[in-house]
Amino acid sequence: MEKRTFDLGGKKLLVVDDDPVVRLLLKITFTSWRNTLFDLAADGAAALKRVAATGYDLILMDLQMPVLDGFETARAIRSGQAGFVNQKIPIIAISADLSEAARTKCLSLGIDEFLLKPLDSGTLHGSIQCLLGNQLPPGRIG
Repeated sequence: MEKRTFDLGGKKLLVVDDDPVVRLLLKITFTSWRNTLFDLAADGAAALKRVAATGYDLILMDLQMPVLDGFETARAIRSGQAGFVNQKIPIIAISADLSEAARTKCLSLGIDEFLLKPLDSGTLHGSIQCLLGNQLPPGRIG
């Protein structure tokens, strides 16, 4: 079986998840991709500071975190609390929560995509590419 190599063309991502194992797995994943830059944050408060200080092309964010959860963080970003220039950064929610309530809440907050954990590299790459290229991915919640 041939291993696929993914390339984001120099795009910069922010991964926000309180679980160190998830952060490690995404670090390994993105390190194996070509031309992919990324930073890691363990909670929403840290993410808001990073977004305000650094330009990102896309955010991958867990929904259930201490300090500031993914819902509150998305609300803050969309309302301009991380800078008005950052209000429209694509956000992908990553969660193990299968509920329709979580999906509906994501939609209401302006979260662009909802992916279930554990993440598959191909699905993740496809969703990122679609959001960065303004194409509608098959599983998009919008």
